[in-house]
This record gives sequence, C-alpha cells and structure tokens, in this order.
Amino acid sequence: MQKILEFFTKIVYADPPAGGGSKVFDNPLGSTSSFSALIEKVLEVLIQIGIPVLVVFIVYAGFLFVTAQGNEKKIEDAKSALFWAVIGGAVLVGAKVIATVVKQTVGVIGP
Repeated sequence: MQKILEFFTKIVYADPPAGGGSKVFDNPLGSTSSFSALIEKVLEVLIQIGIPVLVVFIVYAGFLFVTAQGNEKKIEDAKSALFWAVIGGAVLVGAKVIATVVKQTVGVIGP
C-alpha cells in the first residue's frame, strides 16, 4: 500500500522520474533561438499533422464519388468535399512557402 501511495504522489506532484532524470516531459518543438525558428518548427508540426488529415479527406471525397451512384446532389457534395480538401492542402503548402519567403526577405533586410 505504501508503494502505491508513493507512486500516486509522484504523479500528482510531478516528481522527476527515478534514476536521476530531471526532465519529465520533452518539448516537441525543441529549443529555438529566434521567432522565425519557432514559426518554422510550428509549421513543420502542423504539416506533419495536416498531411495525413488531408489524405483522409481526399479518400473520403473519393468514397463520396463512388457512393453517389449518379445522384447529382451527392456528386456535387463529393465535388465540394474534394475542392475543400485541395484548398486545405494548398493552405498547408502555402503557409510553408510564405514563411520561407518572409524569413529570407527579413534575413536580407535585417542585420
């Protein structure tokens, strides 16, 4: 019983893990030295999450096309789903491109 209570108090009070480790959680973005580096890291994480979501929505749009069976309303819904999935992909790629362009422009202008 004593061990169980010690375990739960370590969880509640966020004690460092046994073995002398001082970190409990690692920062997924890592350490950044500038704002532009932080933006790049955040965009990388968003793209890593966004690409699989984009693929799921494109597959879903394909599923809508297959199940439409000639119904004009369902085909329009499928076209709309595919259109917005492509727009989402363009936003993902566009955000990375805009961030890169701004970083390079500021790098040329700034000291």
